[in-house]
Amino acid sequence: MRVNLIYFSATDRTAKVVKEIGSAISDELFENDITLEENRNEGLVFTEKDLVIVGVPVYAGRVPKFLVEYFNKVKGNNTLVIFVVTYGNRAYEDALLELKNTFEENGFIGVGATAFVGEHSYTELLGSGRPNKKDLEIAKKFGNRVKIKIDSIKDISEIGNLNVPGNYPYVVKVSKMKPMAPETNDNCIDCGICANSCPTNAISKQNYRLVDKERCIKCCRCIRNCPVSAKEMTNSEYIEMKDFLINNWSNIYNSPEIYIY
Repeated sequence: MRVNLIYFSATDRTAKVVKEIGSAISDELFENDITLEENRNEGLVFTEKDLVIVGVPVYAGRVPKFLVEYFNKVKGNNTLVIFVVTYGNRAYEDALLELKNTFEENGFIGVGATAFVGEHSYTELLGSGRPNKKDLEIAKKFGNRVKIKIDSIKDISEIGNLNVPGNYPYVVKVSKMKPMAPETNDNCIDCGICANSCPTNAISKQNYRLVDKERCIKCCRCIRNCPVSAKEMTNSEYIEMKDFLINNWSNIYNSPEIYIY
């Protein structure tokens, strides 16, 4: 069985978990890193001979809308799939269910699902350093468990329904943060790292100091990747939200959650 990874991972948290699960199942992994916009132009097609492990970050309790739109171009044919969500230590709410439903409506059969904490993109004080060594050990054990289940399958009719937490209709936040984007300070050296790594092409490649707030998804990849700390979020609403998250969830340790059919 060919093991395929599909992941969006702006700050590498999701990728770590997905790869660790995959490495427990096969020594040969076929990666589809869809973090950059140009890697989401074409759909993907899989067969019953494939296993897909798909991982996404959680945004406000949901799968990011632009990823749902892309995943509807990913087609399976009785293709087994493992679902992975990572969240910044608050809650993943309906994201795992939404990811499952999206793929199962497109020809996939869920055999496992999991939710891991990843250090929040807004601050290192939420889920600091996660996924950590213990998390990745759990991810590998989860991969081993799913592999054993898959190896025992003689016919797909034996696969029961994969139950995961969540509600439908999915959660919709009443108050949403207005469009905003990182600002560029005088440290900028025009290296272009930010623009070339932006998942939504929100940063101008003609002028790296310009960021389109309508396209920005606040993943903070540009802030974390900048070698001279030239990008920063100064918006008061953003700072208030970050402080709210820190005050309410920074002292909580959420363990990985695992589901197997």
